Amino acid sequence: MSDIVIIGASASGISAAKEIRKIDPNIAITLITDDSNYPYYRPFLTEYIGNSDVESKSNFFLNNENWYAENNINLIRNEIIKQVLTEKKTVISQSGHTYKYDKLILATGSNPFVPIKGALGLKNVFTVRSLADARKVYHYSNTIKKSVIIGGGPLGLEAAYSLHTKGIDVTIIELGKRLLAAQLDQEGSEFLYDIIHKNGVNVQLGESAEEIIGDDIATAVKLSSGRIIETEMIIFSIGVRSNLDLPVASGIAVDKAIVVNEKMETSVSDIYACGDVSQYNGKCIALWMPAIKKGKVAGSNAAGKELLYDEEIYPSVLNSFNTRLFSFGEIIVDEKSEENKIFRHIDSDKNIYKKVFFRKDIIAGFILINDISQAQKLSLAVKEGKTYTDVIGSIIK
Repeated sequence: MSDIVIIGASASGISAAKEIRKIDPNIAITLITDDSNYPYYRPFLTEYIGNSDVESKSNFFLNNENWYAENNINLIRNEIIKQVLTEKKTVISQSGHTYKYDKLILATGSNPFVPIKGALGLKNVFTVRSLADARKVYHYSNTIKKSVIIGGGPLGLEAAYSLHTKGIDVTIIELGKRLLAAQLDQEGSEFLYDIIHKNGVNVQLGESAEEIIGDDIATAVKLSSGRIIETEMIIFSIGVRSNLDLPVASGIAVDKAIVVNEKMETSVSDIYACGDVSQYNGKCIALWMPAIKKGKVAGSNAAGKELLYDEEIYPSVLNSFNTRLFSFGEIIVDEKSEENKIFRHIDSDKNIYKKVFFRKDIIAGFILINDISQAQKLSLAVKEGKTYTDVIGSIIK
């Protein structure tokens, strides 16, 4: 029987624990998180800042409180691990507790990137990465009328919509020259921009936040163009960076994240990494679904059952501004190329946008806005390499 310690209890850590327990009922599992709450579904947090009732949803917490004891998983909350002694196979917490392991899984995730030094020291500047963060933003936003979101990615847009539903004036500052450039084509970006604009939210494209004005509290944001946007609250949402202090201090090889192989093994024997803190094949993907899959692979191999990670295409999903968006696969921007075909259906009155992209007659990807009823069938068509004839008229009309 082995002792497996998992550091981190979000998507990847929980997935690893579940897989270990499924494989072997006798392995001792210690699951350590620096969060004081029971593990929860992080994608709900941007919705939470507009409506705290989200916490009462049946699927907000990843498992009920009894699940951990019922599955003989020792969940330790509010514990920060500061050191891994790889030769002694021991981890040491900030409070001085030590935990022995035979196998160790690092699922320590990431933290929001905030490029302006000292910004988070101001009373009304926030990020939304934890439930504690979301609670702070929710309560603070109840006292204001004007806000700025720095970052126009999916999470930034969701945060903007949550504040907008509370009657708060919102300005989004986005460095890119169009919205969701990785998920949409030019026309799709303009279509989404129009929807957001019609909802009364201001979007500043091609701008960055150069300076936050204010001493103890932010009163405005100075943009790269020199414009000043007054505000009562700021939320940064411009991406995340893997938490690397622990692996670096422990002598584990890192790049943008912890470097792992197809088994989620790190450079140190008997230590695995998964989720946002892991990098496979040069890629560090900070998304919920790949985190679950990587956790399953790490847990399986730590439990002694070989399982290899295979890369997949993951969709981009947005549900904000009374709009549902589903983007998948390659978004072809060169519509004039003779080797490309594009199915296009746009109904501005109904806010419906559909594009299906084909390269050399094979479906490459698609964008659906509001009518996403064919999303799963089209996703399968991309994975199976269906032709234009297979798709048009049968899957999408």
